[in-house]
Amino acid sequence: MAYFLNTDLLRILLEHSVRIVLLVQDEMIEILKKQFNNERNIVVESLRLKDANQYFTRYHGSLQANLDYIRRTSLGHKVLLTYVDTHRQRKEYEAESFRRKFGLILMRPLIWILRYSKIARHLFRKMLENLFTPELYSDLFEKYHPDLVISDTAGWRLDQFLLRQAHRENIKTSTVVIGWDNPSSQGLPGAEVDDIMVWSEIHKIEAVDGMDWEPAKVHVCGMPLYDGYISGKWLIGRGKYFKLHSLDPKRKLISFAATALSISPNLHIIEMLAEVINSGELDVPSQLLIRLHPNHFKSQPHYQEERKAIFDLAGSTPNMQVVEPKEVREGMERYSGEDYSEKASMLKYSDILVTVYSTMVVEAALQDTPFISACINTDKGWEKNYWIPLSEVPGWPTARRVVSSNAGKTTLTRADLVQALNVYLTEKSLNAEERKKFTIQELTFIHGESTTRTAETILSLLEKTK
Repeated sequence: MAYFLNTDLLRILLEHSVRIVLLVQDEMIEILKKQFNNERNIVVESLRLKDANQYFTRYHGSLQANLDYIRRTSLGHKVLLTYVDTHRQRKEYEAESFRRKFGLILMRPLIWILRYSKIARHLFRKMLENLFTPELYSDLFEKYHPDLVISDTAGWRLDQFLLRQAHRENIKTSTVVIGWDNPSSQGLPGAEVDDIMVWSEIHKIEAVDGMDWEPAKVHVCGMPLYDGYISGKWLIGRGKYFKLHSLDPKRKLISFAATALSISPNLHIIEMLAEVINSGELDVPSQLLIRLHPNHFKSQPHYQEERKAIFDLAGSTPNMQVVEPKEVREGMERYSGEDYSEKASMLKYSDILVTVYSTMVVEAALQDTPFISACINTDKGWEKNYWIPLSEVPGWPTARRVVSSNAGKTTLTRADLVQALNVYLTEKSLNAEERKKFTIQELTFIHGESTTRTAETILSLLEKTK
């Protein structure tokens, strides 16, 4: 919802007399009703995720789970399949029994067919709609008569039931891409979706070649949320921000954004950075600020163990701090869309961002902050859980584009990391031109026009429904 609530999209749509029905998680209903109490053209309703999840797990749950696994691991073969194939490998590796693992292996031929046959992909989506479209939203459709249903995924999650029902009832549907890697990492759409709004021409190619969208149905709009970075509206003052995290204003700031824990631990890189900073190997006195990944707040024990280890390390290590999570809703302690002021300020005031090709390299480049992708392997990995050497990541779709752009540096060893840190600490403007070209390549619009372009696209789609 941050895509709409933290931008001017709703305001622009309201100015054009669009009536908006927001379907949200139950925890957000009362909050948003109060927020939009005086807006007669905004209505807040439940997204009914509990009902959708119950249907998914209880109505032929095993079959639905298997079909969703097949969907999640399939894309047209013309795009790089590294993301979806890693998902397949992980699921097979972590299968809880030999029978389950053997069953997943038996699905490989169908996955292969879907990757190489456009007709098969079309029939697969039709089958999903015909077999699994519960009428969870009939009363809402009857009550509001929507002209257009927009989701922030293409049926990649439980929104698949909303989108399938809308399509079955001849209601136009659309999706907005909110994640940089979504078009190459989430698999096939879980529903027939009419239009998609993407960030760039690269996203458009992935949507057309990987997910079979007609080119005319793919709209390059940029990323509206990032207009907030461009305008500076989220920034906290530097002095206030440094005080907030007990940072030393006299030291350079190196920030580390943790990567998705599904591929590798982060702890060994954090330990390495802390050691390098405090060993005197850097040419300039520096300090380290850690931003955890949202996965650190999931229930998996090894994710929680790493989170605790990072906080313990910070408590015993000089010149190291961790961004504390905030309780964004009762019982929901995590990083989320509500902390854009934190992210914007961290990226703006960091002298260097270190990560493993996370989306934050795009956000850093947008603010002209140098970034390093630390693809340094560990021999420990995740015990009893799937993981890959980080040195494999530079070949992944989004990472490959970063490497080819020369907008940042990739390090595979500790010595590489020290050298890259010293280069950027002494010459922050290095690769500035490449960073600008990279942001144009990935975001298309870098002067704050993405929100307007997205709103205009939505309005044009609404006009076509008349």
